[in-house]
Amino acid sequence: MISLYKKLFKYVPERKSFAYISMLLAVISSICLMGSYWYLWNFFQKLLIQKDYGAAMSNGKLVVLLMVAYGIIYFISLLVSHLLGFRLETNIRKIGLKNLMNASFAFFDKNPSGKVRKIIDDNAAQTHTTVAHLIPDNVMSVMIPVLMFVMTFVIDYRLGILLALTILIGVFQYKSMNGGEEFMLSYTNSLEKMSSEVIEYVRGMQILKIFGITVRSYKSLLEAITNYSKSTFDYSLRCRIPYVLFQTLFNVYYVFCIPFGIYFITKGQPSYVILAKIAFFSCFSGVIFSSFMKVMFASQNNYNAGQVIDRLENLINGIKNEELEHGTKDTFENFNIEFDQVSFKYDENYIIKDLSFKLEQGKVFALVGPSGSGKSTIAKLISGFYPVDNGKIKIGGYDICKYSEDALLENIAFVFQNSKLFNTTIYENVKIGNPKASDDEIKKALISAKCESILNKFPDRENTIIGSAGVHLSGGEVQRVAIARAILKNADIIILDEASAAADPENEYELQQAFSNLMKNKTTIMIAHRLSSIKNVDEVLFIENGKIIERGNNKELMQLNGRYKELQELYSRANDWRIA
Repeated sequence: MISLYKKLFKYVPERKSFAYISMLLAVISSICLMGSYWYLWNFFQKLLIQKDYGAAMSNGKLVVLLMVAYGIIYFISLLVSHLLGFRLETNIRKIGLKNLMNASFAFFDKNPSGKVRKIIDDNAAQTHTTVAHLIPDNVMSVMIPVLMFVMTFVIDYRLGILLALTILIGVFQYKSMNGGEEFMLSYTNSLEKMSSEVIEYVRGMQILKIFGITVRSYKSLLEAITNYSKSTFDYSLRCRIPYVLFQTLFNVYYVFCIPFGIYFITKGQPSYVILAKIAFFSCFSGVIFSSFMKVMFASQNNYNAGQVIDRLENLINGIKNEELEHGTKDTFENFNIEFDQVSFKYDENYIIKDLSFKLEQGKVFALVGPSGSGKSTIAKLISGFYPVDNGKIKIGGYDICKYSEDALLENIAFVFQNSKLFNTTIYENVKIGNPKASDDEIKKALISAKCESILNKFPDRENTIIGSAGVHLSGGEVQRVAIARAILKNADIIILDEASAAADPENEYELQQAFSNLMKNKTTIMIAHRLSSIKNVDEVLFIENGKIIERGNNKELMQLNGRYKELQELYSRANDWRIA
């Protein structure tokens, strides 16, 4: 527990003193609580044994006074720990988001957005209970049993033995309910998986509605829900008998065993002494039961908080491990691209191994090949999205690690298969490509990207808001706006990753014209499954299993009678296929 709080306080150093103040107040409130029971014992003594009603009344007043003091001090302790807890939540989110802002493309490829959001946002809230509630509760769960033992042994050592027996029974039953760290880890993992999948599902709700897809078609979500329900059910079954026994035996124990136990261990003493001890211990039993409940929930919440911090630290370490190295070079001698013995893997298996090739500036290159061959990986490596495992990627004769981050961002434009637009105007979406661009430059970019037909549909033209708060564009229209953004950026290296895949027949012609305007005098790398769109490129690189097995223009590769020709013929037959 101490190591857990050390980890937590690392994220909130400015309010670390609040924890100690809360602990001190919790100690004082525990003393007040046990003091009230001490005077309660004195009350029973004066009332039932000594028949001193005036002294009994005085002790009764002290019981009330100490109970009130306990409540007030405990409330202040909780208030102080809550101030610490809320600041901790805020700081964890800030630290998570700060690191997320510097995360590389590789990190986002390996970590779904739903999972990241769960770890940074939702999981941060789980630290609240551990700090805001359990700092005072953990102190009291230690202090109260200690003070209880001292008090009962002072009153009657045999009552102390009876209390020890009670605690041993409670500990045994608690251990029966606890599923162990491995079980709890499996349970929390299934909860995190389900939460992240739900977020992904909600974000894709529009697509699911359009195509009439049910949740059962969303396999990963269905599996996550099923696994979580199984974990929850297993946990319930594991706790069912021990928890019911815990409740039953504790209550039966105090209803029957305590009175008879006290009677037999104090047999021979006056009846009013026995009655006083039974009355006192019956009142005292509630404190024992509530202390056990606090210890039970404290243990579970502490474990959850520990898992939260471990997940957050693993996330931050994952971000740092995927960080890209950047240099200070701001200018490019030229835009020739070279792979020199490059090897790269996502997890254990290499996607490309010892790959070497050169691409001359100002030409258009197409990467083709079967799915999973490494085409997109090569494109992302050129963009500097991933750190390579071995070898060098050079642009203009220099390793891309020598260039500054700004230099790479300014000189490489990437148009994805599913381009993303923000919920703002078309104008602002295009301006992202070059925030310093003038109105005329933005409008020229829209014209070059063949967006005139899109603008003509709306009275506000480029000032039309798109997204959830405005109009919706088709896949091909979104791509043309994204191309306008890339044209405005005016980068010297253009990478198109299946950029025409979302085009519908109505947009196909205009989209191809937009691509032509984008690629003028640029070094362009295209990844395309529509082989008809690459017949006029300068060179085609056929990629298979992370290697270049054929290279040349369309005519040269067709004459080879190799894998490229085979793929072209398959593509032609697929296009000619019709339902009879």
